[in-house]
Formats: sequence, C-alpha cells, structure tokens
Amino acid sequence: MGKAPHPPAAPGVDTGADRLPAYAGVLSAFHRAFRKELRRMVAGLPLPAGGRVLDVPCGDGFFTACLARELYPFGTVVAADLSPAFLRLAARVVGRSTKAVGVEFVRADAHHLPFDDESFDLVWCAQSLITFDEPADALRELRRVVRPGGHVAVVESDEFHHVLVNWPVGIELAVQRAVAAGCRARYGNPAKYSPARTARRTLREAGLKPVAKKTYTADRQAPFDPATATFLKKHFAQTRAFVADHLSAETLRAFDRFIAAEGEDSIFRRTDSEVTCLNTLFLARR
Repeated sequence: MGKAPHPPAAPGVDTGADRLPAYAGVLSAFHRAFRKELRRMVAGLPLPAGGRVLDVPCGDGFFTACLARELYPFGTVVAADLSPAFLRLAARVVGRSTKAVGVEFVRADAHHLPFDDESFDLVWCAQSLITFDEPADALRELRRVVRPGGHVAVVESDEFHHVLVNWPVGIELAVQRAVAAGCRARYGNPAKYSPARTARRTLREAGLKPVAKKTYTADRQAPFDPATATFLKKHFAQTRAFVADHLSAETLRAFDRFIAAEGEDSIFRRTDSEVTCLNTLFLARR
C-alpha cells in the first residue's frame, strides 16, 4: 500500500475544529494500552472479501488501520470525521500500516454523510454515540449508506463500568456518585455517559436489526506495562477534572493519593493493583 493521502487543512482561520479535542490524548493512549483486545473486535466482524467499509467518526485512525488490515489484500476503507485534525492524525496512523488496503479520507458529519445510498457493506462507529446530539438520527444516516443485508457495528461502553480498578470501595462509590452528578450538570442526564446501556434500543429506533452483542474484556495486573500506565494516568486525570467539584475535600484527597505516581496508597505502587477494561460491540443488520 502507498502512503496514505494527507487530508488538507480547512481553509481560513483556525476555528478550533482544526485542533485535536482535549480527549484525543486519552483516546490514543486507550488504543495503545488495549490494542490486542480492540483488534480482536475488528477481527470478528463479518467483512466480505473485497468489501467497502466506512469508519465514522474515525477519530485518531486506530480502527481505520485495523479495518484496512482485516480487508487486505482487497477492499476499501473510507475514514470520515468532521475534524480536519483527526483526519490528519488518522492518515499518519494508517500510513504506518503494512499489508493494508487503500484508505480514503473524507471530512464529513455523521448526520449528513456525502455518500450515496447503499454504498457500503459495513459501517463502523466506535465510542461516538455520546458525541451525537441525536444518536438515533445519526444511526439512521449510517443505515442509509449500508447496503441491504449489510451491517452497522457500534462499539460502546458504560462509563460506570468501563475502566474497573480495585480501589477502596468508599472512594469507588463516591466517584460513581460524582460521575452521575457531573453528567447531570453537563448533559442534564446522568445516563448520557452510559450509551452502551441503550445502544440496542437506539439501533432499533434507527431502523436496524440488532443481531449480536459481545463484550470484550482486557485485564492488566501490576506491575503495569508502560502503555497501560500511561493510559491510566491520562484516564485518572480526565476523571478527576470531571468529578472534582462533586467530591468532598476528604474524598478528593484520598482519590489523589490513589492516583499519584508515588506513595504507598498509589495504584502505581501497590503490588496487588488490577485493571479491567470493558468494551461492547453491537452488531446490527440493515
């Protein structure tokens, strides 16, 4: 495969859409830490030989590269995202792949895709329902571009049960309550952070027929490998920013001791530390 094309930047002044979002670092670290299990999800997809697949929103291109490898040596992957910065990053990630089919990069809104009806054999949508104002409307658009009998594959998680660590029960319960409070404050709905709980219903609302659901588990134990440790540090920093205003001062101090790089109570120092990451694949047919 030749070098992936480099998507052009949007003309004009930098409006913010041309910069990676704040969560991009956590997303890339997540993909690096759990790449083996995430690649296994893609390997189990019903990908026809020579098929045409859409990855939307493609984000950092991790799954785009996985799909391109699975389709090799025939087929096509189209990576679509509204962010020019993500498209450029995805092109770099895919460009490092070997034994992968060609990839097209398209700037597009998932709610209004610039593709003809029935253009793809499969559409892949990973960890994106939370970003859609109306998830069912977006999935209807994904359904539109899938051929009859084709599939829409959605990967989602439940933030309350996504990254599980064996921290003290008191801290865990307080953080879970704080996550719910933070969701209510930001989105007006504490369930917004848990799209996996309603994914099958949302797929049906979009006119799709759910045919399979499988949860993939990734387990890591101390001492953590560098990729897992990096992800955990970024994940905990993001979680702290989200819940800090909803924790008592005492609980926040205990939380900080637990996520600190040093100290006897730190997850990074304890020999019994464990992490389990859960991701669920929902497969639906048009």
